[in-house]
Amino acid sequence: MADMLENLNKVKVQPLEIVGRTAVYVFYSSYKHVRQLTRFGDMLYSSKKARYALLYVDTADLDTIVPSLEKLHFVKEVKVSALDSLDRNFSAAFLETTQALKNEETAEF
Repeated sequence: MADMLENLNKVKVQPLEIVGRTAVYVFYSSYKHVRQLTRFGDMLYSSKKARYALLYVDTADLDTIVPSLEKLHFVKEVKVSALDSLDRNFSAAFLETTQALKNEETAEF
């Protein structure tokens, strides 16, 4: 038992690194081949009727994965989510909006 505790104390635990993920929408012509998309990332959702799938892909690998997805014979279109490029600081947007409204009110009088 003491040997096991000594071994546990010697082992270094590495910190968990958060990997950036990006959503990729893949529009396909046939539902038959959808399972192949799991090679490229984590499939979160697939719609049989609307013929699209939502994949989450590592952001670092995005430049290589998107062209390889477009080369597949059953894929019609690939769209990358723009959420990473959007400004998510809503408090600043709220302050700008309230300031613009105050300026409009003072301009009317």
